[in-house]
Amino acid sequence: MGQGTYSLEGNGTDLSKIYPSGGTSNYFAASAITTTARANFMRVMPNSHFWTDLTQLTNSIEFGWLNPEIGKEFILIGLQNTIEHGYKLKSGNLNLNQLNGDIFTSIDEMIEFVRSAEYKEAAFYVMLLTTVRVGFNLTNGLKMQRTDVYKRIDGERDYQDATWVARRTADGTPDEEKPVAEWINYIEFHLAKAKERVYHLDTEGALAEIRKVTALGVRTMEIHGAPERIIPVDPPKTECCDGDCECKK
Repeated sequence: MGQGTYSLEGNGTDLSKIYPSGGTSNYFAASAITTTARANFMRVMPNSHFWTDLTQLTNSIEFGWLNPEIGKEFILIGLQNTIEHGYKLKSGNLNLNQLNGDIFTSIDEMIEFVRSAEYKEAAFYVMLLTTVRVGFNLTNGLKMQRTDVYKRIDGERDYQDATWVARRTADGTPDEEKPVAEWINYIEFHLAKAKERVYHLDTEGALAEIRKVTALGVRTMEIHGAPERIIPVDPPKTECCDGDCECKK
């Protein structure tokens, strides 16, 4: 192999069968610059794929039209795994005005459709798009309502105010005089602790650190303010170019 050319080999799993990106870009990234290679490696167990969002499923079907090996059996296994991971189909704001065709109301219905003798990928794909359009998506049933999330953040902010009064003046610099960069350091400190909790398989501990991070972000904006996010009435449809989504910021 010539200089600057590298081969990435895993456990024999063909990642192109699982990820629409073909095992590169957003999901399996590798870069080579002359004599230096940097790569993010992951191990994928055979037949372990599942979806957390219906858009992921539609992307898999689209890629399946280019790759015949992603077919009926692949979809069935993924749907079964999705159920096993605790996901179900749930409607957020059901928009019956967008209903133009049949829809799915459960993952079991999807499985039954795929198993049927008259199954065709195109028909399944169209029903999925209609299902998404009217407001259905996958959920694991553990997500909190935004109002409840805000209550958690308010509780953390109250705790911070009651607990860290002495710490805020320990170096003679009150919160109001601390620059944004210092608050970012605080946030990164707790992000590192969240990563450590993830390493130890402590999801609850990681989420507690995320609560702290979010509340620190709120405190930062209380002191320094924040630019408003302006949402256009009719947002323009933009596509990411080669995996670079800077245009969507």
